[in-house]
Amino acid sequence: MQISHSEQVNSTFETLWVLLLDKVHHPDKTIKEITHVDILEKYDDGVLRQIQALGMMIKEKITIDEQNKIVRFDLIENSMFTGYFLNKVEGYDGKLTLIYEQNWIPITSQARELETKLPQILIHGVQAMKELAEKQ
Repeated sequence: MQISHSEQVNSTFETLWVLLLDKVHHPDKTIKEITHVDILEKYDDGVLRQIQALGMMIKEKITIDEQNKIVRFDLIENSMFTGYFLNKVEGYDGKLTLIYEQNWIPITSQARELETKLPQILIHGVQAMKELAEKQ
């Protein structure tokens, strides 16, 4: 299911971008469902990360593309879902839009049940990031 949510953020791009990069290593600051984070490998343009959330282990290859203002999270070896998640910033300082887009396709019946929780988690994640950025 592809879902997305966006919010206008009253912040500078630099502030918001630093927070999005921090979210790669500390996603639990804005997504309360995440209970554990491990960085498995580091690359020039990202990391391989494993997190515990919603009762499952989620392994992701994260690619950071500052030029296009996108952080992409590709699911790796997941038994319940295939797909990706994006954090995108559009606009310019003072008129920024933060967009989270999730395109996870369920491959089990258990995943289809979990899928119903994803839209609310995504919305809360964007709102928490907006709040952090606007406090800076």
